[in-house]
Amino acid sequence: MRIGFVLAVLLSLRPATIAEVKVQDHVLGESAKQFFSEGHEGDALRACASGDFKSVNQPNKKAGKEYCTKLSDSRQSLTVNGNGKYKADASGDSNKTITYIFLAGKFVAAEITFISPDPTNSYHGKSFDEIIAGLRGAYGPPASETTVSLQSTYGAPYQARRELWLGDAYAIEAAEQPTQSGATGWTSVNVSTRELYDKLKANGGPKPANPLDK
Repeated sequence: MRIGFVLAVLLSLRPATIAEVKVQDHVLGESAKQFFSEGHEGDALRACASGDFKSVNQPNKKAGKEYCTKLSDSRQSLTVNGNGKYKADASGDSNKTITYIFLAGKFVAAEITFISPDPTNSYHGKSFDEIIAGLRGAYGPPASETTVSLQSTYGAPYQARRELWLGDAYAIEAAEQPTQSGATGWTSVNVSTRELYDKLKANGGPKPANPLDK
């Protein structure tokens, strides 16, 4: 059963079946071998193998070759070693990043980060409210909604929202980092298998990383 909705455009994160979640072209839980043989990565690797560097969406041939080498190295590392991260090509969207996480040769989590709209990106980013509207439209009301009290680097207090969706086979967490004086805001959407989520929760769970520090 496939479900279409606005989130496919906003997040490229969508239900593939009742028990599955897709991030871009990839089903959560699929093998690293399958991951790199399908979708954008599979098409790019086939273009790389044929020397068609113009098809890999890079500014010039040199950049295309470098991208092909990096992508091939990621495939080799993750299919052989089984554990690690792969940061997807931004495909021209500097306001969004996707990092895929692999354990034991399987795609088990993704960290999707959206920079908030502000003058530095000509207001082309995505707001927390936009992202949450898409997630709610796809998955219904979240299992939990919380607001946390935080402090900026200058000691100013502020509040940030968190929302969580839980399925039998997956977990989706959305965390807001509001724009502060002199600091661009962002939203992180962490998608993981339910098994990994439960393990991380038992160990205290990871904190959302600031994408502007990368």
